[in-house]
Amino acid sequence: MTHAHMYPRGWHRQAGLTLVELMVSLVISLAIGLAAATAYLAARSTATAMSSVSVINENAKLVLDMVGRELQMAGYYPAIMSNGSASTNLMGGFSNTKNPAVVAYNQGLFGCDGARFNPVTGDCPAAVANAPDSVVINYFGIPELDSTTTFSSGFDCLRQSVALDANNAAQIVAGRPRYISNRFGLVANNYTVQGPGTTDRAVATMSLGCNGNGRNPEDSVYQPMFEGLADMAFRYGVHNGTGSLSPETYHTAAEVSALPIAAGKTGWQRVTAVHVCLLTRTMENSRTQDAAGVNRTYNDCRGNTVAYDAADRTIFKRFERVFAIRNNLNGVY
Repeated sequence: MTHAHMYPRGWHRQAGLTLVELMVSLVISLAIGLAAATAYLAARSTATAMSSVSVINENAKLVLDMVGRELQMAGYYPAIMSNGSASTNLMGGFSNTKNPAVVAYNQGLFGCDGARFNPVTGDCPAAVANAPDSVVINYFGIPELDSTTTFSSGFDCLRQSVALDANNAAQIVAGRPRYISNRFGLVANNYTVQGPGTTDRAVATMSLGCNGNGRNPEDSVYQPMFEGLADMAFRYGVHNGTGSLSPETYHTAAEVSALPIAAGKTGWQRVTAVHVCLLTRTMENSRTQDAAGVNRTYNDCRGNTVAYDAADRTIFKRFERVFAIRNNLNGVY
């Protein structure tokens, strides 16, 4: 029998892979796996960064909307409408019915540089360089105007009734509007996020804090509301008292307090605009590592260009807005 007749017709000999072919296939498979893993990690990193930036964008908007809405109430007093044409109509009859001994309550607005206003002592603690500022916003509200617990209706920023403020007792008895005082500053707080598997990770951040006068006795505790903040700075636009209410210069809180009286009004009573700056920070690693020796930068609320720390892979982002306010709008028409 010849060699050609050893196998049935249609059969072919099967040969295995050589070692070279096996190694080549393994290398190709490894390369494809690494490429897929790299693409997945990049996609996950991009998604995390987009989610983190979205969070700070949303929180910054909420903070600016909330603080801005309060700033626009500064100095508000419900108008007293006359019964006849012979009498004048008064606008904004704001007065310090809370505590005449505390300068911060003499007008609709007051601020502290680099410190949180202390409602217990009624003043600003010593300023800390580059620390967040705080603001005190005062106005009057009538609960009967709105049966819900909304702003300017007799409730503070924590939805506490300002009827609990002992200084409002006389206002309530006389049927007059109630004094509302909301204070905003940043507070440090920590929270825990779940990591891979069962591991947890502590995240340190700062939040917008609120302290209202709907508490008896009042304290210096600011309740955190919106996280992801790194700094908050206020600059106050002051008019010169010669007739125009347009702000001429923007000042720090200390500079406003030092301004001389003009047209019978203090510097704080002449504030008609407030510039608010927020510096936010993502709470997750959200950016790729910088090249060696080339650190990226961001702009803070103090006018500085700051280089990222090489080990810091979070993202800082600044938000700014200017609000016109009715502070000390006293007049007749």
